[in-house]
Amino acid sequence: MKKEEAIIRVEATLVNKQTANYNAVEGLEDPMEMYELDFEANGKIVSFEVSIFEYQVVEVGMKGLLVYKGVDLISFGNWIKDFKMK
Repeated sequence: MKKEEAIIRVEATLVNKQTANYNAVEGLEDPMEMYELDFEANGKIVSFEVSIFEYQVVEVGMKGLLVYKGVDLISFGNWIKDFKMK
């Protein structure tokens, strides 16, 4: 049985923002833009793939409470909030 990942809450600083093109099937689709945020927390870098909306609301140097589970960003400070469709 696979162990459930814990939700991590840690103070962090956004240290890098980057975009890259992603082609799911080479030659069959136009490349999609991928958005990534890199945070420094407890002396380590943690990176997350995010939506364009999350990418646009933060700037390098921002500090706040980073909440994540595994590779999924849940929230960051007052800028990125947990959102679920009901």
